[in-house]
Amino acid sequence: MGLTRKQWMMLVVIVVGSFVTILNQTLVTPALPAIMQEMSIDAATGQWLTSGFTLMNAIMIPITAYLQDRFSIRGLFLFSMGVFTVGTLMCGWAPNFPVLLGGRLVQAAGAGILMPMAMTVLLIMFPIERRGSAMGLFGLVIAFAPAIGPTVSGVMVDLASWHIMFYGVAGLSLVVIVMAAFLIDAHAKEGEAKASLDVPSVVLSTLGFGGLLYGFSVFGSSGIDVFSVGTTLVGAVCVVWFFIRQNRLKVPMLRVRILLNRNFLVATIICMLVQASLLVAPVLMPIYVQNLMGFPATVSGLVIMPGAILMGVMNPIAGKLFDRYGPRAMSIVGMALLCLTTLCFGFVALDTNIVFLTVVFAVRMFSMALVNMPITTWGMNSLDTKLMNHGTSINNTLRMVAGSLGTAVVVSVYSLVGTVTIPIYGDAQGAMYAFNVSFMVCTALVLVGLVLTIVFVKGRPGTVEATGTDRGDEPGRSGANRILLTKIMKKDVYVLRSDDTVKDAMQLFIDEGISACPIVDDAGSPVGFVSDGDILKTLARKSESYLDPVALIAASAEDNREYAEKLEQMMGIPVSSIGVRNLISVNVHADIDEVCRVLAESHLKKVPVMEDGKICGIINRSDITRYSMEAYLEGRPQDVAYCEDDDGSPECEPAVPASK
Repeated sequence: MGLTRKQWMMLVVIVVGSFVTILNQTLVTPALPAIMQEMSIDAATGQWLTSGFTLMNAIMIPITAYLQDRFSIRGLFLFSMGVFTVGTLMCGWAPNFPVLLGGRLVQAAGAGILMPMAMTVLLIMFPIERRGSAMGLFGLVIAFAPAIGPTVSGVMVDLASWHIMFYGVAGLSLVVIVMAAFLIDAHAKEGEAKASLDVPSVVLSTLGFGGLLYGFSVFGSSGIDVFSVGTTLVGAVCVVWFFIRQNRLKVPMLRVRILLNRNFLVATIICMLVQASLLVAPVLMPIYVQNLMGFPATVSGLVIMPGAILMGVMNPIAGKLFDRYGPRAMSIVGMALLCLTTLCFGFVALDTNIVFLTVVFAVRMFSMALVNMPITTWGMNSLDTKLMNHGTSINNTLRMVAGSLGTAVVVSVYSLVGTVTIPIYGDAQGAMYAFNVSFMVCTALVLVGLVLTIVFVKGRPGTVEATGTDRGDEPGRSGANRILLTKIMKKDVYVLRSDDTVKDAMQLFIDEGISACPIVDDAGSPVGFVSDGDILKTLARKSESYLDPVALIAASAEDNREYAEKLEQMMGIPVSSIGVRNLISVNVHADIDEVCRVLAESHLKKVPVMEDGKICGIINRSDITRYSMEAYLEGRPQDVAYCEDDDGSPECEPAVPASK
């Protein structure tokens, strides 16, 4: 995919580190009933091992954007893996629940830095048109962790002890640390050393997210009281204050203004809803399979394994489908399946067939593969590359918060409903009713996500589909990019229809003095690109060729029967048969760096500019060069990021069909 050997090695180490942290997260779920029994805790308390982990992730992730701006990738990676290893050893040794929970929180502090850093490195390394495939490949690798984690954990719990599994993860972490020390470039850095950390923002995010999670969790274990309500309200106020403060800071810890970009905001909300539904299952499923259905821990791991494997296999496939077709159809199908399968768990019973349960869970994980990575990539593609680290931090923060709060809320519902139903129907049946109601609540969350997906998720593959505000005072905002690009590009765009002939193309090139143009279908959507070079290549397949189209026509008009015959035969065929079918384009919201990268890597002189799936302009290398020279000579080189048309209106003109 165009990476150097050193970049590939660095990427492999980072992905392996991510694999280990996710493996650790999935090991806990089948062991939860055994931990609850050994340490005499209930489900509402035990879920803190999952929700507390995700909470600490959420607290650390906003800081990660600052850390990525401040420190090298290698230094940050070694630090995060070191912290994670210390927490893992604490969990393995844990003689009681407070120590175990403390170890999980230390683990999460390291993992909270590592995961968004891995996503940022991935998104920056790969170009926009390949990010879907790259994220899919990343998803495939890290999906092996949830595939094998629950089964390995179940076997260890049945044959030995849950303590052993943490020592195993610690050993893997040490191996990754050694690899990182040698294979990650010591000088690789994501940001700038001038970044600063705003301590009040850290305090506000910690109190805000922590207060919200604690309040919702206490509802389930202790009921609604003045303290829990007060904690929840304080948390909500701190979160609001945190967001307000970020907008007022000159150098914010987290650039929350990017949430003004509608696509990024919608993608983040959908991911939050999916994450809330996703993290509930690992907490409740082992309780259902082991405590209610009476199966051992190994079986509960085996129930989860096929779904995890299927999700891993589907991630790269979903990435390729995203690059080719865009996010809309795939994400709608995924959300619909997720709603249906989540609803199924609302009707399972004590005597439900274990095979049926495994199949439903597998389809549920399959549906998430169609949603998670594509929606995340679609949202991230709407941001400037310079803001990727803040985008991944915000997306991961809010997903972790949603996962923690969703788990706390749904487990609280499980505990509250169980408190009412167990005295009436008995322990097993009462807990079964509580399980059903909990997944009904999950279904409602996913249904909201489905509606948002149908209404808002659109876009075409291979382009940035940003629909945020059109103007802004932050460098790299999509609005500023749009204003600049529409000033530089040529708006008098000529196109050819798919059924136009090569003769039509030649006539258009001569009449308008152009050398290439896009090919569109009946709906006006681009399907390819044709140039005079494509015509020359077609003519030159069996004999000599000409570098100049005019010379070629002149030669064919002379007594050159071979060229004349070939030219005559070619003039009547559809232009789509000789043009390039995979159109390379840039979005009107892309920054100049991205446009230059596309032109350079694809060896192009010009590229179409897209807006809402339609061609609105053509930008040439010479256009960018001329504008840059003019800006420099006029003493305003920084204006490349900020400029407006004379009339202040950067609206694109529609493409002009060749027939007109």
